[in-house]
Amino acid sequence: MKTLKLVLFALALSAGTLLHAAPKKSTETSVAFNKEIQQLLKNIDIEVKEDVTAYLIVRFNCKNEMEVLYVGSKNVEAGEKIKKCLNNKQIKTVLDSSEESYKLPIRLKA
Repeated sequence: MKTLKLVLFALALSAGTLLHAAPKKSTETSVAFNKEIQQLLKNIDIEVKEDVTAYLIVRFNCKNEMEVLYVGSKNVEAGEKIKKCLNNKQIKTVLDSSEESYKLPIRLKA
C-alpha cells in the first residue's frame, strides 16, 4: 500500500512538472507594441495603494484590433479597468500574423 502511494505521488509530481514546463502558445511582444500599450494606458484612472503587476494576453482580429483574452492581477479592479481600456483598440504596430496571442506584463505604480 505504501509503495502504491509512493508511485502515485511520483507520477503526479512528474505530470505536474511536465505541464509546467510545456511551452505556451503566446509570444513576447515587440518594443514598439509595448510603447503603444503604454500610451493607451497613460490616461487611465486607476488608483492603487501598492505597486501592481498584471499579465495581459491579447490576440488581434482582422482589423488589427486587440481582443483582451486575459488580465491576471491581484487587484481585480485594476484588471477590469485595463481590460476595458484596451479591449477593441486598434494599434498601428504590425506584429507577426502567424502568432495566435501575445503576452506582456503591465506594472502600475502607486
